[in-house]
Amino acid sequence: MNTNTNAFAQPIAERPEIPARFGEDGGKFYYYYDQLADELDEDLTKRLKSQLDSLLIFAGLFAGVNSAFLALTLPMMSPDSADDTNALLLQLVKGGSTTINSEVDLPSATFSPPPAIYPVNLLFAVSLTCALMSSFLAVLGQQWLVYYRKRSGGGAEHQRKEQLRRQLGAARWRLELVLDDILPGLLQVGLVIFCISFILYLRTLSGSMSSVVSVVVGTPLAITVAAAVCAVWDRMCPYQSPLSHLLCWITDSVRSAVVAFVWLFIFMKAYLHEISRTRTRGTERHPETGESSSLSKSSSRTEELQAKSWASAHQTTSRGLTWIGRKEETANDLIVASLKRVILTSEHTTALVHAATNICAINDKDSLRQLLKDVEFFDRLHGLFTNVHLSLETSPIQLRAMPSAAAKAFAAAILHLALSVGNIIDLAPPEDRPPAIRRSLQAQPMLSSDQVCYFWTLASQVKLEDHLWGEDL
Repeated sequence: MNTNTNAFAQPIAERPEIPARFGEDGGKFYYYYDQLADELDEDLTKRLKSQLDSLLIFAGLFAGVNSAFLALTLPMMSPDSADDTNALLLQLVKGGSTTINSEVDLPSATFSPPPAIYPVNLLFAVSLTCALMSSFLAVLGQQWLVYYRKRSGGGAEHQRKEQLRRQLGAARWRLELVLDDILPGLLQVGLVIFCISFILYLRTLSGSMSSVVSVVVGTPLAITVAAAVCAVWDRMCPYQSPLSHLLCWITDSVRSAVVAFVWLFIFMKAYLHEISRTRTRGTERHPETGESSSLSKSSSRTEELQAKSWASAHQTTSRGLTWIGRKEETANDLIVASLKRVILTSEHTTALVHAATNICAINDKDSLRQLLKDVEFFDRLHGLFTNVHLSLETSPIQLRAMPSAAAKAFAAAILHLALSVGNIIDLAPPEDRPPAIRRSLQAQPMLSSDQVCYFWTLASQVKLEDHLWGEDL
């Protein structure tokens, strides 16, 4: 919406001035806001439209298959006129027997559909209805998305406000929930109903055939339910579905009820125990010292048990039943994962240098140990350092800036990991550690001369601070 892209894309060298009124900063805020809003809205509409297109294709194929089965089973609910014709022809062939004297004697007059065929047709009809309704709502959802992205007249400010109102309205009326969960869920319910009706129909033909198909159909359904349970246990599990979203909503809803029940149970237990102890004190009065001391010990043990019960209830409430589900990764775990992802997969030298530089900024010991104990990760760091060091030696002087910076970054990362949570042996590449260590007569590890040279090459790339020599080396 704003044409000053080159001016706004320049890096900020100093803090911008505070505008007199919101938005009167030369359009800078709204420039970046419009970019972000367009990106988010475009991502939302593209994702939902792609899902609706897939849903329409599957719903069309599914409705065709369902209609074919319904056309096969629905006539079984009414009499067949061919039976009357066959009965009349048979009477003529037998020479005018008086078995059929009126319409009441025809087979159609006494026809009664099989009891098992009624639920089959009912379920087939319900399944077809679900497919048709999901298709209709999918087409309607595409119209909603067109309206959501529709641009009206007016200037840039008017369009921005109108689009923001539409975004707030879509969030308020749960547009994403309806198109992303309810519509696919409706189609999946129709598919499950179709499978049930198909098995019931096969049971009317052959029991053994129905059992085999039940196993084949039940296996993917069981896998779907198990995947939904996994998605409830781990909220970042990729096996997301409308069923998993429903189970997550139910789990979150019942947590407060479970916490309230725990508190009620502990309170009632303590209340009943207090009543019982009061009655015991009133009925049993012993002047002997031994018995009174035993009563006091029993009372102290009871108070300890009650204190533990209250502490357990308080812990359950404070944690909010977070044990129901997998513990999410901490911020440090995410840092380690991001570093591993860049170092192990990227071939971009600048990205690798920035990743190695950020390793030196990690102070958490557990995170450093995770990186150090990962053999593939540490071997990759050593390999990167070796490659850039060799290229540094063979490159012309005018092209040594980038390899030199990369060698220093990788060497600093290796030294930081090894000297922070490891020892000097960890400076060696993983595959070279066993031959690098030789046992002396005093059973002390000794380093080979090649490894000493390698360590010196590492250390020469990094300028250590004065306090690091005495503390780490």
